[in-house]
Amino acid sequence: MVRVHTSETILAVNFVKFAFRILTVLLVFGFFQPVHNEPKNLSLPNPALCAARKTHFRLGKSGYYATWFEKDTRNLFLNWLDARNWCRDRCMDLISMETAEEIRKVKQLMKQSNIKYCWTSGRVCDFGHGCERKDLQPIEVNGWFWSGSGAKLRPTNERSELNDWSYTGAINKPQPDNREKKNGGYAESCLAVLNNYYNDGIKWHDVACHHIKSFVCEDSPELLNYARSINKNSRVRF
Repeated sequence: MVRVHTSETILAVNFVKFAFRILTVLLVFGFFQPVHNEPKNLSLPNPALCAARKTHFRLGKSGYYATWFEKDTRNLFLNWLDARNWCRDRCMDLISMETAEEIRKVKQLMKQSNIKYCWTSGRVCDFGHGCERKDLQPIEVNGWFWSGSGAKLRPTNERSELNDWSYTGAINKPQPDNREKKNGGYAESCLAVLNNYYNDGIKWHDVACHHIKSFVCEDSPELLNYARSINKNSRVRF
């Protein structure tokens, strides 16, 4: 029997191929990561939510959303993975603070609104596959990366405006210190910005990923392109 490949069939095949490529990239970069007591999968974007997403400030071409500025999300506190998925549903991801401008802006907004803490996309590569690479050793120094962009952070023992780790914490040691893990708890695998929690100003701290916090989302070009690719005939603008 001769198979007739209609435009709908071709579109479906292309979609499956595209989804497979996205999945491959996520696996290679270790984006399917276990977080205490949470599902392992990341969300794919919801085109309707992407089109309706709000932004509170812009830096360059990217829009950003801070949960504490909106009535509906002012009291929304999520663990790290749930926060990522909330952002990803809207074609965004947790903020990757790769520029001095981003770091200064988040500090300014947290101070202005007296926000205690917020999640970033920062994550340490401590989840097995791929984390044994030589360039990531030792993990506590060279293993941190921005999961939103895939970019590596600078070594944690290099202090600078672009590497804004605190000089102290609950055990009076420079961050990251993996304090909870050392005390028999969960690994402090995620990066949060804390507002003068240890009389140290607004600084980066490693925190166990199951804690709940406010968060900042940042537009994700990859997720926006994905949403556009599956809605080519839609009048919805992203």
